[in-house]
Amino acid sequence: MDIRRIDTEELKVRNFLFVDMTMADERQWHCQTVLFEGVIVGMCLRGELAFRINYRDFRVSAGEMFVSMPKYLFTFVDCSEDLDVKLLILSTDFLYGLPISFGFDWLRNVEALPCFSPSGQKLDDLIAIYNLLQHYDAQDPDSDQIRNALMLSFILVLVSMISGLAVYTTSMTLSYQERLTRRFFDLVSQHYLTRHNVSFYADQLCVTPKSLSAAIKNTTRHTTQEWLHEILLVDAKRCLKATDLTVFQISERLHFSTAAAFVRFFRQHTGYTPLEYRRK
Repeated sequence: MDIRRIDTEELKVRNFLFVDMTMADERQWHCQTVLFEGVIVGMCLRGELAFRINYRDFRVSAGEMFVSMPKYLFTFVDCSEDLDVKLLILSTDFLYGLPISFGFDWLRNVEALPCFSPSGQKLDDLIAIYNLLQHYDAQDPDSDQIRNALMLSFILVLVSMISGLAVYTTSMTLSYQERLTRRFFDLVSQHYLTRHNVSFYADQLCVTPKSLSAAIKNTTRHTTQEWLHEILLVDAKRCLKATDLTVFQISERLHFSTAAAFVRFFRQHTGYTPLEYRRK
């Protein structure tokens, strides 16, 4: 499965999806960015994978794991020739609907340190559950309860590992500009479809647009407006490649004033009109 073609609605219907990544897939997703309503859990079995979550660069190797939060920009950067990574993508609706309350603080804890090295036994346990989940991942209604029980087991093991990271991650000290940048990305993940201007986010964060722009630029090396444009482009490209939405429908989804304004924006930043990009 090509991770770029995963649709938010598909994730809501199926609850979770599996992606096995090897060097053979590298051309499909090299330097590609994805953004959707789901949690990415990655387990590196062999080789190395370099990736970016929002503006931060990471690398995992064999025996390590990573977690990416919902609506975060996730970019595949590079990998080794012997790469073998298992990805499990969970819908947030499914997580909230599980018959147990473990909160979501664990996701906030791992946001500060998305990559970690689990004990060998726990990683083996997760891989075993992952393989069983794939086995029962069929369009068979009789398998629903089995899949849900297995997924609950997977999440409980994962949460138990991440809870051990909490003491470290909560003790990390961030500068004011880093804290402001993280709060900005949290807001963008909630409002990017409807709010495209820097002043809105500055108002929400009780700072001036100039102060917010300076913090984002110093922390990420890119301007606030560049990030807002990038997130819109990621969503637009996904819609063009993975859905049958018309250019007008996509422009409405992204709250452009007119379809023509969306076409101008897209061509300015990609060199193609939306239809040219879809055909390409």
